[in-house]
Amino acid sequence: MTEKRRKLAEDEKFMQFALRMAVKGAGCVSPNPMVGAIAVKDGKVLAKAYHKRFGDMHAETSLLSKLAPQQANGATIYVNLEPCCHHGKTAPCTSALISAGVKRVVIAQQDPNPLVNGKGMEQLRNAGIDVLCGVCESEARRLNAPFNTFITAGRPWILLKVAQSIDGRIALANGQSRWITGESSRTEVHRIRTRLDAVLVGVQTIIDDDPELNVRLAKGRNPIRVIADSRLRIPESSRVLAHKDKKRTWILTTDGVDDKKIGRLKKAGVSVIVCAAAPNGRVDFNDALRRLAELNVASILVEGGGTIHAALLSENLWDELIVAIAPIIIGSEGRPGIGELNLTLLENAPRFKVHKTEQFEEDYWFYLERNVYGNC
Repeated sequence: MTEKRRKLAEDEKFMQFALRMAVKGAGCVSPNPMVGAIAVKDGKVLAKAYHKRFGDMHAETSLLSKLAPQQANGATIYVNLEPCCHHGKTAPCTSALISAGVKRVVIAQQDPNPLVNGKGMEQLRNAGIDVLCGVCESEARRLNAPFNTFITAGRPWILLKVAQSIDGRIALANGQSRWITGESSRTEVHRIRTRLDAVLVGVQTIIDDDPELNVRLAKGRNPIRVIADSRLRIPESSRVLAHKDKKRTWILTTDGVDDKKIGRLKKAGVSVIVCAAAPNGRVDFNDALRRLAELNVASILVEGGGTIHAALLSENLWDELIVAIAPIIIGSEGRPGIGELNLTLLENAPRFKVHKTEQFEEDYWFYLERNVYGNC
């Protein structure tokens, strides 16, 4: 192995460590990115840190606080996102790194935030610090895909989830769907809920299943519960409206609905967000997602039903898709996992890249995505 390849392998090893640290902030730091950092000198890790929660110290400043005076002098810092160089809730990380006397900073991904976006690296280099960017970049981009989409597209990152039968049905014709997939699959869905900002369903799902849309089968905080309900049909006895933290239940509706019902819901603590209407009278998701982004919702798990999945796919408002397939057949009379897309040419059908597959008991999960991350 050449010296150059040996050094790259070492950088990748330590960056993987930083990425593992970053994951510890999942579900706690949004709309900020997940960031991990480690300090290394003479091949030994001096300290490790991660961004723990929104508003707290950034990973880099937290890392430096764990080092004794002068200990960072001459060290290499590995961090999965470009250090910030502006004043926000915290002071610039670049200033702290420069003051600490670090020798080298290795970065996985350049920060897409216009306030940073290369300026942090420029400040470090101008201070005489050796900077390397792009180590394990694709893995870093995948980790912070919600943040990247939130910053660059101005909307939340969208994960569609379909739990279906072998023949692509998510419920019987009468709406019954408990349970198509097994308990292990349901537990995994709850784990996903803890990591994302919000869970979104259509009002028909509320009417048919009366779900709570909270986290019960895993440890972690509850997501914001968002219901798309263009005509405000939600039953006021729904369990989703009975949570103690009603302020985290939001309803997306359109103009012209029952003002008295809006008043009752708001009085009960539920947020009602009036959005533009699409040509078919349903909620315009371009407008709805923009409004949710303005409320700092950076990621959403969309759990159905088929009409909402079809709307988001048709509008190209999606980022990744999970299809969980159970070994059961329901028949063509059942409700489809994806509603009508009104395609006339097969070449216009959405196509996906299979990122990975997993098995949960008898269920098979397919993780599908756009081909945007590349290989790490």
